[in-house]
Parts: sequence; C-alpha cells; structure tokens
Amino acid sequence: MSESKLSPLLGARDLVLYLWPKHGDLLSFDSSSVAALLYLQLAVPGHFAVAYCANPDLSPTGQLPFLTHGLYHASGLSSIIAYVRRLPHARNLDENLTSVQAAQLTARIAHVDSSYGDLVNHMLYSLQENWADVTRPALISMLPVPQRYYVPARIRASHKPRLEAAELWDVPEVEEEPAEEQRRVVFGRRKKHKPEPEMHHFKRTFDREKVTEKARALFDVYDRLLGDQPFFMDSETPTTLDVVFAAHSHVLLDLRLPDPLITTALESYPRLVAHCRAVKAAAFPAHIPFPPTIQQSWLSSLRSLVPWPRAPTSTARRASMTSPEEERVERKYRLWRWAFIAGSVLASAAYLYMAVSIVLVRNGDVLARIGAGEQPQADDAPDEEEEEDRPESAEGAEEEGGGEPEDEPEPEEE
Repeated sequence: MSESKLSPLLGARDLVLYLWPKHGDLLSFDSSSVAALLYLQLAVPGHFAVAYCANPDLSPTGQLPFLTHGLYHASGLSSIIAYVRRLPHARNLDENLTSVQAAQLTARIAHVDSSYGDLVNHMLYSLQENWADVTRPALISMLPVPQRYYVPARIRASHKPRLEAAELWDVPEVEEEPAEEQRRVVFGRRKKHKPEPEMHHFKRTFDREKVTEKARALFDVYDRLLGDQPFFMDSETPTTLDVVFAAHSHVLLDLRLPDPLITTALESYPRLVAHCRAVKAAAFPAHIPFPPTIQQSWLSSLRSLVPWPRAPTSTARRASMTSPEEERVERKYRLWRWAFIAGSVLASAAYLYMAVSIVLVRNGDVLARIGAGEQPQADDAPDEEEEEDRPESAEGAEEEGGGEPEDEPEPEEE
C-alpha cells in the first residue's frame, strides 16, 4: 500500500479518532469503531491519533466512534468517511470504481451495516451466556466509576428493539450442564432442577437453527461476490465495502465467545476469513506503525457527571440551524442548563450557611456577650477550686485587719 502525502497542516494532534477501547486481540470492541480505524489507516496513515473512550456522552451525538479535527466533529461511521474523503491529499478508497459500482457499493455497505451488524450484536448482547461471561465484564472493565454501574445495561437495552424486530433477540443458548450441576440449594435443601420439556427444547434448537440459516444466507451472498479475488468489486486494494465487512468479521473471529453460534458459520467460509486477514494486513503493514494513542485522564469520568453542553459541531451545522423553532428549543435548553447550575450554587451556599449557623448557635452565650459589648469571661471554676480559694481569701482579710482576730469575751459566771 502506497503512503499518502498530506498537507503539513494536517497533523496527528489535529485529527483525533475516538473509539471504543480494545479487548483481547480486538482492535476495538465495537465493529463501527474497527471500521473507522481501518478506513483512516488506509486513507490517511500516520496522520491521525487514536483516543480510546468508553463514554458515548462525550460525542456531540451521543455515539461512538466520532472524529475531531480542530473545532469540527463528525459522529458515526458514515459521517467520518464522508469527512475524511474531503481532506486534502487523502486517499479515496473507491476512486477506481465505476459509477455503477459506486452505486452498488453504497447499497451493499448499508446492507452489511444492517444485516451483519444485527448478527454481531446478537452474539454480543442477545445470547445470555456471551453477555454474562464476555460482553458485560468487558464493558465494566472499560467504563469508569460510576458509569460502569448503569451504562452496560443501557447499551444492551438500546440494541433490544432492533434485534427484536429482526427476530434475533432472546434466543437461548444451548445448555450442556451435567445432571449433578443442575441442582439448586433452596433454604439449605438440595432441590433438583426440573427437566426441560421436550417441546420447549425443540423450539430452542429451532430458533438457533433459524439464526444460523440467516447468517449463512448473508455469507453466501458475499462469498460469491468475493470469488477468488482478495477484495470485493475486483479491486486490487481494499474498498470501503471491504473495510466495513472485514470489521464485522474481525469482531467475530478474534473475540473468544463461549457460545460461537455465528462464528462457527463464518469459519466454514475460508475465503471470507482470508478476506478479513487481508484487509487487516493491508491497513497495518509492517513498515507503517500503529497510530499514536492519546491517554484519557481520570477527570473525564467526573466531567461527564456535570451537565455541561457537549462539544460544538461544525460551523456549517450551526449556521444551518436558523429556523425559529430550533432557536427556541436551543434557547430553552440553555436557560434550563443555567438555571440548574444557579440552583446548585444556591443550594450549596444555603447548606454552608446552615452548617455554620448550627455551630454558632451552640456558642450563643459568647455571641450574646459580644453583642452586648462585654468581654467574654472564662467559665466558672469547679467547686473544688472554689473551696480551696476560700481559706486563702480569709487569710488575706485577716492580714488587712491588723493581725489575728481578738478572742471574744467569755460570758460572766453567776
């Protein structure tokens, strides 16, 4: 692969790609993030930086991956590809395609992103064994506190409606536990696990076969399209379709899942497996290093808790928001944002005032004396000290009176 010569103004400090972190042998835990990384590495190798991020709230649209170039932000794989194509001297992966092939390419990319993406999300979020053993622990290890306690469930819930519409949600995994492990302890007593009805077991097996048939139907189409060529569209170098398809295959092949339902079906197509390895080798050859990585500070998790406006979008997008309705909505949210900040400050000030007042009320006597203009006196001494001081005061009075006191006259005897 020939290296592209970019403008000197385009440096790694300006172009930053934010994507999901690595996990094991994966370039990223998300297929869209892998596709964005492969595309930038093929289009602008050595002229961008990578920032691994597990907080979608940092994105202007709330999704990963997203690209920043100065003040410009592009969220989503399609927006990132469209922006990188407009960069000066950036290599266009689809420049050798005809107009008909370019139109077919766009339709096939949408098909891969929809159908293949649903299959990958089914493996990660729908199958309970994969979710409990791999996906959820991986997300928890990537997320900071306190996002790790609620973001994994939120991500899984966001995929549920789409997978339900595609009939890929809640397909149970095959249980292969021995009879000894199917016992439960209930209040200290051993209770046998009830055997699964034969009809329900048949339905579970049928559902898994239906998912496998759907995966094989997809792989058959692209296996015929690939043929004996290393890349799609009879191209000598990877196209955008190759990048998107290989990114999904990379997640299935290089992520070890306890229930490899669709991975097993993919491995039965050697040409598709070799295609994934070829695209990865073309993007990361031996003479081109991996993009520099920007380390995220621990303060990013704290900043995400503050309801501060997200990063600004492009100037063209802000200029396009000229309708009165959009301006009214933006003004409304701006007022609510500042009202929340002002309320938080006032609440903090009221809390500090009450705390100081409680401390001062306990010393009310001192404050009353100070207010009356008197000097605060020390507390009265204990009773024992008063008794010790009394003889001393009596002796002092005798000395002032001129010596020892005279004896009282005795009464006369009758």
